[in-house]
Amino acid sequence: MMIETNIVPGQKLAVGKREYKEIIEHELKIECLFDEIVMELMWGLKNCMRHLVPKEDRRHMSKGMKIVLDRYKLEVEPEMVNGKMVQMTGVVYNCDLWEDKYSEPLRAAGKHLKEISNINTNDWDLFKLAVALKIIYFPEEQLPGDPLEIFSKTEYSKLLKDAHKYGDKLSKPHCKFRFEELLNAGLLRKKVLGGLAHCVNEARKAYEAGQGLMGSS
Repeated sequence: MMIETNIVPGQKLAVGKREYKEIIEHELKIECLFDEIVMELMWGLKNCMRHLVPKEDRRHMSKGMKIVLDRYKLEVEPEMVNGKMVQMTGVVYNCDLWEDKYSEPLRAAGKHLKEISNINTNDWDLFKLAVALKIIYFPEEQLPGDPLEIFSKTEYSKLLKDAHKYGDKLSKPHCKFRFEELLNAGLLRKKVLGGLAHCVNEARKAYEAGQGLMGSS
């Protein structure tokens, strides 16, 4: 049998269904893994090989995809999910992941704003923090929009007035790089979220139309 031929002694076998785990462990005495992590892995593999996997055997929405959709208040039934929706949700997820990458260093930089300019950044998002550092270290460069739409007059005035006090507290190249990366990620996410919302609306119309036909039959 293929499983017995290819399994290494002591190796665990990841399976996509609970009944597979029960049968294999009972009949072949091979320990199997079946949990949320395995299901996420199987979902990804099936989406990569959808031409090889029967439609009825696909898991329509992974747990990670649902988390992203819920975060942006996009209500999606599993039956509504299509390939385009999966791809766009993946882009949004990667943009969020990119922000998370810079969360710790930017929050640490926020402590300097409190110490030097007495500006409390606890309620700021990462983009606002990155713009503040750009004002401090690169005041000659253009900002993305009107700064008074991002900061209060008091905050903006303090950033300009105290810029010289920050000196080498932070790395200027790192501040610039983080700002540009966050800006790019934010702009991309905004664009893709617009397309994703449209895709969800179209999928919902088709889904509800299908439900209506089923109800009338």
